[in-house]
Order: sequence, then C-alpha cells, then structure tokens
Amino acid sequence: MTAKARKTKFSKLQSEFYNQHPPLVPWPNLLAKYGLSLLYKPREIFWRKELDSLKLLPSHKVCDVGCGQGIFLARMNKTYKVKGYGIDISENSIKYACENFESKDLEFIVADATYLPFPGEFFDFVVSFDALEHIDKQKIAIKEMVRVLAPKGKILIYTMNKNYKYTLDWVWEKLGFDIFARAAHKKELLVDSRKIKKQLTTKGCRIVMFRLYDSFFTLLTDELIMIDILICKKLNLFRYNRLGKALLSYYNFISRLIFPVANLLDFPWYFFGKSLGFLVIAEKNE
Repeated sequence: MTAKARKTKFSKLQSEFYNQHPPLVPWPNLLAKYGLSLLYKPREIFWRKELDSLKLLPSHKVCDVGCGQGIFLARMNKTYKVKGYGIDISENSIKYACENFESKDLEFIVADATYLPFPGEFFDFVVSFDALEHIDKQKIAIKEMVRVLAPKGKILIYTMNKNYKYTLDWVWEKLGFDIFARAAHKKELLVDSRKIKKQLTTKGCRIVMFRLYDSFFTLLTDELIMIDILICKKLNLFRYNRLGKALLSYYNFISRLIFPVANLLDFPWYFFGKSLGFLVIAEKNE
C-alpha cells in the first residue's frame, strides 16, 4: 500500500536517496522463493540464528521497520509463515515490495518509523535491520516500536555501532575512503548501544539478549562476497535464475563454512566492545 507518509526533513532526504539507490540484493525473487534457507553472507547467518531464537509461529504478526524493498520480510514469511507488515520511508521501495511480494500474509506501507500507522499493542514482534542508523529521531522511533508491540512481545534491532574503532571499516576510513556516503549514513547517527538499551528499558522492556557483530573478519567476508555480487550486477547476470541459484548456493555454503571461524577471530574486538554492528532483543513487560 502506498500512501503519503509524515516525513521530517532528514527522513525526506533518506527517502529520496533510497528511491534512487536501493540496497544491493542479489536475485531477490529467488531469495524470496527459498526464504532463509539460502543465506548469501555471514551476517545473514547471524540474523537467522537470532530470529530462530524468537520461535516465530504462523499466528504471529511481525512488523519490519525499515523493510526497504520487502525482500527480507518476504523471506521471513517463507521460512516462518508469519503475517508480515513492512514499513519504509522510500515510496519506490514500497512500490517494488507491493508489486513483487504483497499477498494475504504480507502488507507493505510507506511510513516514517517515528509515526507507525498501527494501533497500540498490535504486533507480536517488531524487527528492524540496518535501519535505526538512518533515523534522526531515534528515541521516538524506539518509543513507537514499543507502543505497537503487545505485552510479552519482542523487539529485535540490528543497527550500526557508534563504537566501531579498530574495525575493518574504521581502517578503510583511516585510509581515506568515505565509508558512510555509500549508503547515506551520517556518522553522528551511529547508535550508542548503552543508550538504546536504556531507552528500551525506560519504555517498559527488559533486555533479553545483546550481541556485537561485524568487527573485522566477519565484515571482510561480507564485503568480499558483496564485491562478487556487485560484479554480477554490472555484468547484468541477475536475469539468469539458474546461474543465480548456483551462485546463491555457493555463497550460502561459503558463508556457513566461514561464519564460525570469522566470528571466533573477531572475539578480541568483541571483548573490548568494538564492532560495526550490534543486535539487541528486548521483551515488553506485561
């Protein structure tokens, strides 16, 4: 469903950027078809493990805040059979989601994360992947996520970490590469993990789980795979589904093989609280 959303000046800029530059996702229709059985980079393995811990059921209603083109929510629906609602500030992204994935179990709406168009206590779960760092009024967004969540429901947020010093992207930054411009990130909006945990508890939630992720070797693996995917896009290979299935299966195999080793090698960064991203799960009090 496309509709005119309330927008701040900053969210309007984000909308304009992602209308023109949606995130690079390989063979989206194949990924939607196979759900989360095909995981094309280690970060997705990390996300899948934490989603499995939520024990999602077909009766559950899930809101994906910052769903982009709806691809990941469609994959969640395929794997867990949940009723999914995706919201995003980008009109073009929601248009793509509606045209490709909308069904009786998937609904997509243009909306700002600081004003979710749902009644209170409507959802069993609220998830948000790589979105909070694109929101200037993060406290209001957190408040809205909690508002629409039912008691005993859970919020899962993965976002970029303010404390990314000594990570791979910090190294790239020191070498002169603008690591933030590529996805319209603003450094000042990177999230302080302590503050987000405090905001969640202040709004009536308890922290169930907190994990750092993407420091050096995990991030390096992700970026090498994404370079390969970018080459595929440049060569216009996304139109070949048989090739896509073969390559996605290959990425899935490599990612599952490398993930535990790369994650273990990143332990020194995690020990000192350094990572490019973190994931937090919170449960709303009764």
